[in-house]
Amino acid sequence: MSAAAPSPPISPERARRITRIARALATVAAVGLLLGAVTARVVWSGESEIAESTAALRRGDAYEATVRARRAAGWYAPGAPHVRVAYERLASIATTAEGLGDRDLALLAWRGIRTAALETRWILVPHKEDLDRANVAIARIEAAAPRPPGTRTEPPQRIEEKQLAALLRDEAPRTPWVVLLLVAFVAWAGGAAWAVRVASAAPTTRDLARARASVLVALVGVGLWVLALWRA
Repeated sequence: MSAAAPSPPISPERARRITRIARALATVAAVGLLLGAVTARVVWSGESEIAESTAALRRGDAYEATVRARRAAGWYAPGAPHVRVAYERLASIATTAEGLGDRDLALLAWRGIRTAALETRWILVPHKEDLDRANVAIARIEAAAPRPPGTRTEPPQRIEEKQLAALLRDEAPRTPWVVLLLVAFVAWAGGAAWAVRVASAAPTTRDLARARASVLVALVGVGLWVLALWRA
């Protein structure tokens, strides 16, 4: 019985091409791990804050529960369960406090919803309904606040309308950060695809330089994405 013929050796040119492809794929995987780590950090922090809020409620400390729930809502990740729990808890505390006549706690909770919704918006406002509800509630509570005699010259309804109009004004310079977010995503995705494509091309010195440039573009895109996502 004859021995099997040995497989032909891999040429140096093909070996170099395989190495470059492996490096490019490793870079893409590293980018994915980085984004995964950022997301895991957000979810872990949000869950921790919700746990602290729950513990505060059990102690009967509504103020601490509100503050912790507000922080949890700020640790936003699409689909994260702690975000919805945080908004529902803040709304529940606010309505209960308002019903009991605790104006300060109600405003703290409603403003917590408003601040978290504004902080976590980007192209869209993920919690637009919660934001609108909070704006209306804040305007209503502020309009009903007691004032010194002789200083209230307008009816409560007119005051509430002015309060709501002020809350709906958006003067935050967010547009540049949203644009940067889009540019960063294009740079990251395009750079990663470019790196894989160039690495699988003919092994020349010029192609190798282009592969390095594409990897750099992808890494810069990731950095800008994280920055813009945080600030937008």
